[in-house]
Amino acid sequence: MRCWAEIDLAALERNLGLIRAALPQGIRYVSVVKADAYGHGIHPTAARLMQSGVDLFAVANVREATEIREMGSGWPILVLGPLLPEEDPSLATHDLIATISCTNELDRFAAVAREANKTLPIHLKIDTGMGRMGAWWEEAVALLQDAQSRPELKLEGALTHFADPKDIEFTGQQRKIFLDILR
Repeated sequence: MRCWAEIDLAALERNLGLIRAALPQGIRYVSVVKADAYGHGIHPTAARLMQSGVDLFAVANVREATEIREMGSGWPILVLGPLLPEEDPSLATHDLIATISCTNELDRFAAVAREANKTLPIHLKIDTGMGRMGAWWEEAVALLQDAQSRPELKLEGALTHFADPKDIEFTGQQRKIFLDILR
């Protein structure tokens, strides 16, 4: 017997409404649809989320971001993974948001912004203990200040990745580090 998953798009829309209703005023909801919406189909999933008024999409790479952008403009799209230097111009041409984790990326993206005569939005990825991607937490404050000092870049957000949500103590430590950096 074969297994499959059937996604109820109406339930997805209802769930988004419930989540949004529980969020404090001014907090945006990010819908992560990387890896073909986790195998459930990026096109039907993203289309339904667009109809439901999602605030922001997040994807793994520029290819996925371009797929969503081709579905329509008006939705901010955050690229979670690192960009290859040859992909940098897509930030301006497709109105994408880059995730930064080092000074080199700040330099590259600032150059793209100047060339396109645009202010590019960015988010800062802070590694608080996952050990995979992002600015190491001890260096994050300096990178945050550097990002804020660049007029061609607009720091819109910050993110981290909890290593093991089942480990309540370590997750709490990661959360504390993250919030301390943002203060």
